[in-house]
Amino acid sequence: MSKPRDMKEVSPEKRKKTRNGTGHVRLRSDGRWEGQYYFEGERKSCYGKTEEDCRGRLNVILGKIYLSTYIDGSQMPLYAYLHKWHMDYIKVRPSTHSNYDTYIERHIYNSRLGSIPLKKLCLDDFVSFFRMKEVSGRLDNKPGGLAPKTLRNIRNMMSEALEFAINNLRWLSRSPMAGLRTPKVTLPKIQVYTERHQERIELAALQHENKNALLVLIDLYTGLRIGELCALAWQDFNSSKEYFDISSILERLSKKWVKDRPEYRQIPIVGAKPNASTALYLGPPKTDSGKRRIHMSDQAVAAFYDIEMQQRTQGLYKPDGFVFLQANGNPYEPRTYHDLYEDVLRLANVDYQKFHTLRHTFATRAFELDFDIPTLAEILGHAQKSTTENMYGHSLDDSKKRNMAKFNRRLDRAM
Repeated sequence: MSKPRDMKEVSPEKRKKTRNGTGHVRLRSDGRWEGQYYFEGERKSCYGKTEEDCRGRLNVILGKIYLSTYIDGSQMPLYAYLHKWHMDYIKVRPSTHSNYDTYIERHIYNSRLGSIPLKKLCLDDFVSFFRMKEVSGRLDNKPGGLAPKTLRNIRNMMSEALEFAINNLRWLSRSPMAGLRTPKVTLPKIQVYTERHQERIELAALQHENKNALLVLIDLYTGLRIGELCALAWQDFNSSKEYFDISSILERLSKKWVKDRPEYRQIPIVGAKPNASTALYLGPPKTDSGKRRIHMSDQAVAAFYDIEMQQRTQGLYKPDGFVFLQANGNPYEPRTYHDLYEDVLRLANVDYQKFHTLRHTFATRAFELDFDIPTLAEILGHAQKSTTENMYGHSLDDSKKRNMAKFNRRLDRAM
C-alpha cells in the first residue's frame, strides 16, 4: 500500500536541503490535525484537536526555530524531562519538592521507563513500571513493594508533568498514561484514644515537671497539627488568651527547596550545623483553610498560662517568642517534641500511638458532643468538608443515631 504523498519518506539528500522551520498543517485519518515541520533535516510533527489549535502549536514551534531557541523535547528521555520539569517549570511547597525529588531521583532515575523518549512512551511502559514498584519497589532493601498511596503519588506527579508537556510545552499531543490504573488507596482506620486513656494522658501531662508536656493536653482540646502547635507564638493570642490565630506552621525543610521563597523564614537554632542540608522554617499553612481562629476551653487557657509562667521563671519569655521552647531556647519542632510526648505516654501507662492520634481523638470527642461537620471542618482546618466526613464517618453515624434517638423520645412525649 503506497503512502499518502504528504507522508512519504524524505531522502537524506532532500533533508539537507530542507530549510529549518518549513511547515504545513493537514487533517489525519484519525480526526486529529497534524502540523509538520523540519528541524535539523528531520521531519517533525505536532498535533491539535482543531486546525486552529494545531496551527497555533506549529506557529509557536516555527517561531522558536527562527529565534534558535527551539528544543525538540519529544526526544527527551522521561527521566531527563521529569528532572527539568521539577527543577525549572513548577513551584510547589518545599515539602512537595522533596517528595518529587525522591520519586524522580530514586525511583525513575535508574528505571527502564526513565530512559524512554517522551514520544515513544506508551501505556504498557507505565503498566510495567508500576507493577514492578508494587512488587519490589522499596528503597530500604526490605522485601515488598511501595504502598498504594506512594504509587498514586508517583502516578499523579508523572501525569501532571506529562500534561505540562502537552499543554504548555507542546512536546506531546496526548498523554501516554491515559487509562493507567494503580492500586486503590484505602484510608487506614484511624486510631483514637479511649476516654479512659485520654483521662490518664491528660493527668500525666498536668503532672509532668516540664510544662511543655501540656502541649499534649492542648492538642486533645484543640485538634491542631503538630506543626501548627510548634509554630504558636505569644503574639498569636488575644490579651486574655481565650483564642489564638493559626497563620503558620513550623517544619524542617531542605534548604535546596526554600531558596528564593520569601514566604518561608528560617528560624535560628542554637547548635545548628552551618553546612546542614536542612533547617527549621516558619511558613504558610498548606491551604487557606489552615489559617483560622481557635477558641479554647478553660483547661486549655489555664495550660497556656502555666507554660508562660515557666518561661518567665526560666528567663525565656518574649512577647513575640514561641510558646513551646526547649531549655536552650530553641523552639520545639515535630521531631524534637516526640521524646516528650513518649514520656507523657509512659507516665500515663498508655501504649504508644502516633502524635496525630491526639487530633483524631479530639475530632471523635467533638462528634460525640454533636459538633456539626462545617464547624468541625473549620476547627480542623480541612479544605473540604468531605475530608472531615470521610475521615470520621464512623463517629458521624454514632452522632446521627443519638440525635434520632433524642428525636424519637421527643415524639413519644408529644403523643
